[in-house]
Amino acid sequence: MKKLFKGFMITALLVGLMTGCGKWNEVTDPFLGPLDTTAPTVLSTIPVDDAVGVALNSNLTARFSETMDSSTITQSTFTLKRGSTTVAGSVTYAGLSAVFNPTSNLLASTVYTAAITTGVTDEAGNHLESGFSWTFTTGAAADAVRPTVVSTVPLAGATGVAININPTAAFSEEMDPTRTAAFTLQHGSTFVTGEVTYVGATATFTAPDLLPSTLYTATITTAARDLAGNTLLANKVWTFTTGTSAGQLTVPLGTAARFAILSSTAITDIPTSSITGDVGVTPGVRSAITGMLAGDGQVVSGYAIYAADDADPVPAMLIAAKADAKIAFDNARDAVRGTPAAISGNLNGLTLAPGLYESGTSIEISPNGFLYLDAGGDANAVFIIRSATTITTESTSEVVLQGNAQAGNIYWTAGSAITLGTNSKMKGTLIAGTSISLLTGARLDGRALIQGATAGQVSLDQNIVVKP
Repeated sequence: MKKLFKGFMITALLVGLMTGCGKWNEVTDPFLGPLDTTAPTVLSTIPVDDAVGVALNSNLTARFSETMDSSTITQSTFTLKRGSTTVAGSVTYAGLSAVFNPTSNLLASTVYTAAITTGVTDEAGNHLESGFSWTFTTGAAADAVRPTVVSTVPLAGATGVAININPTAAFSEEMDPTRTAAFTLQHGSTFVTGEVTYVGATATFTAPDLLPSTLYTATITTAARDLAGNTLLANKVWTFTTGTSAGQLTVPLGTAARFAILSSTAITDIPTSSITGDVGVTPGVRSAITGMLAGDGQVVSGYAIYAADDADPVPAMLIAAKADAKIAFDNARDAVRGTPAAISGNLNGLTLAPGLYESGTSIEISPNGFLYLDAGGDANAVFIIRSATTITTESTSEVVLQGNAQAGNIYWTAGSAITLGTNSKMKGTLIAGTSISLLTGARLDGRALIQGATAGQVSLDQNIVVKP
């Protein structure tokens, strides 16, 4: 009788919880805590909306804000149409990305519309709040160019690597995100268990902390392929050795890493500037580049200048690079990087150790001032300095690297503009929300990247820019 009474009381308690607390089951589980009621969203697509010159054998991808229920991502919820004609194809899902693979090549010079319906749900059963669609226009030919790995983090042969590193590989173009098994990590003959994700042209291997003072081998096999189905020509293999502690992780630049300057609307220069690295503008066209084309006396050492109205496949390459710059900007400001050290105002005279720094307002280095970045002997040390508004280095100021600090491991992000003063010297990759201006004689050992499809321009005036 006591057992029956206890069972009755437990049942009554549960019923009371479920009926006496209103819509508890929509927001809270009494045992598991708050339930997920947030609708998923589509964060990005390949091709991007209004893209032109898309290869005829391209697949489409859509990246979601959270893990989705793969059973809801089907040919009926992810569609492609040419006018009112539905294009046949298969749909797959991996990581956070869905892929639509047309059964046959698309038609040349044709407008297509891709759509994802509210029938897709996340793992908690939340639907998209509204349908999502985008359009693109094909070019004249298929893509037969094999992808390549253009950079890796860590670098091949790196030592003292932070044990919390997530190895990444940046490819020459967007890759098929379902080919996760192509990226492996091992020490000796032991493979590391981890999760592989692709965002655009960057693949990341995420795993628990690695073993200290250990040689690791990362491999990307020829099973990796681009969105047109072209595979790597050969396996990409590199090694690195961990250090003994965790550290701030580098910012993945993806295909934006090739650029010394990447702008949105325009690039202007008062000649002559010396630039070591590629230069690109999108959606701006070649006529929006002034002072640095043939006949202007501009020096782009061994590299090239690209614009959105160049011949295929340049437009798609620029779109991918701009998307990667936006991803890098967001990554540098992501909360998962931890709580930043607060900085503000004038940084003149400060010495900063590796780590994450942030100002809710503008930051500057005063005229003739110095900011020291000291890596403490660690060539892999990462510095991330973020401003909610602007970053300004005044005339003849300088960022000085100490303790084996490397310009390639320094990142500056600004919500709006970054300005380098006359004859100032800056180190690191600059990622700005609106514009980047290098005043007369300023030198940048780094990159000037504008994130955001319709942000402003990069302005130069007899400068030196050297990509790390």
